[in-house]
Amino acid sequence: KGIFLELEGDSQDYFGKGLSGGALAVYPPAQSLKAGFVAEDNVIIGNTALYGATSGVCFVRGIAAERFAVRNSGAWAVVEGTGDHCCEYMTGGR
Repeated sequence: KGIFLELEGDSQDYFGKGLSGGALAVYPPAQSLKAGFVAEDNVIIGNTALYGATSGVCFVRGIAAERFAVRNSGAWAVVEGTGDHCCEYMTGGR
């Protein structure tokens, strides 16, 4: 249920704020990967991503900055790393 948002590139702060269904996918551009960019060693989405999410899924090829999935109460997320204070006040997401 919901939308599928696919982003080839990077995102600023509050990516996926209030997600309530649907799916998000973020990954680096193919040309960056060919040039030697290592996604799992670099921040690709900004601070406070998935803030207040209630449902849906999010896939991130790379690192999320600080406060990832804060106040998440139901969304599922796959990310290759996070900054400080990840998953604060999380009540039900995975």
